Amino acid sequence: MEPRAQDAVAAMPWGDCLVPPGTAAPDLVAEIRRTHGGLVPGWAARFAPVPWLVRTMCEMTSFPFAHLSVRDNSLVALVVSRDNSCRFCYGTQRALMRILGYELDAIERLERGELVDPDPSGQLGLDFARKISRGTPRPGAAECAALERTGRSRELVAELALSAAFTVFANRASTLVALPAGPIERTTYQVAGRLLRPFLLRRARFGRRAHPPAPTRNDGVGADVVAALGASPAAGVLRRAIDAAFASPVLPRRTKLLMLAVIARSLACPRSELDARTALAAEGMAADDVAQTVDHLGSPALDAREALLVPFARETVRCQPVEIQERLRALSSELGLSREELLEVVGITALANTLCRASVVVEQC
Repeated sequence: MEPRAQDAVAAMPWGDCLVPPGTAAPDLVAEIRRTHGGLVPGWAARFAPVPWLVRTMCEMTSFPFAHLSVRDNSLVALVVSRDNSCRFCYGTQRALMRILGYELDAIERLERGELVDPDPSGQLGLDFARKISRGTPRPGAAECAALERTGRSRELVAELALSAAFTVFANRASTLVALPAGPIERTTYQVAGRLLRPFLLRRARFGRRAHPPAPTRNDGVGADVVAALGASPAAGVLRRAIDAAFASPVLPRRTKLLMLAVIARSLACPRSELDARTALAAEGMAADDVAQTVDHLGSPALDAREALLVPFARETVRCQPVEIQERLRALSSELGLSREELLEVVGITALANTLCRASVVVEQC
């Protein structure tokens, strides 16, 4: 790797990985290959004990868009990963873009703190993506209208928002467990370019494959956000992720809904908070207990695990990598979390952060 590139990534603080590699089931590996252009990323073995997390990570990073360009999606992933200080995602995206031989000037400008795209319209889109990433204050109708005045369709603006939100999912999942650098970072761009460029180009073309149609069933948590995406392939990705996450038996459904509720409150997302409150009522939790939990990050109605997981979920909204990694390590030890439980905590917080940011497509756009 070129010294300057290595320094830029190596300077990002990062801890030791919280989960060891495992072995994914053959059917899951086959599914990953279909979704990920024939490749099986290294993180799949670490996330394998929670299959819905693997599937969601694969689908959200497989370019599930009909209107957004590959170039703009790549730049969004680069900018948002940098904004979140995700060493794994930023290092991987940076390496991919350099190996493919484009946007080198954008990468260098980003690292100097300058505008990434010299085109004002392009920079406007990246600024919008960064606001989605930061979450507060939420981008509003004015930002969406400004993007549409540049000639972008409403559908494209929605996919731009989802591209940023899906990158947040990858950032949170990678950061919380401190995924180690992939092999793509540990070689020179010249060698990697000769060996990997044909496969990466094939994967880029694979991103334009026919995606599954929009979901025919769409109710419960996130239904309004999914509906606002219309026929975009991202709608199905988000619906499947939400349904699989809350159907998973690893953690209690109530616990996961409480984590969503406090993240929604922190990100000023009343729609997701209402979805969580409605679902918690169906779980039999009293409205006063839910309100106390959301308002104060605690309630006598919470069990011992929820009393610790709820405030932790709030901390993931905006966090520094090493601090949140150590926080999760200590929490896992204190609660005696199994590997599956730790990974589901990671997945739920990543998904809640994604959904609450993606909801701008309903509320503002």
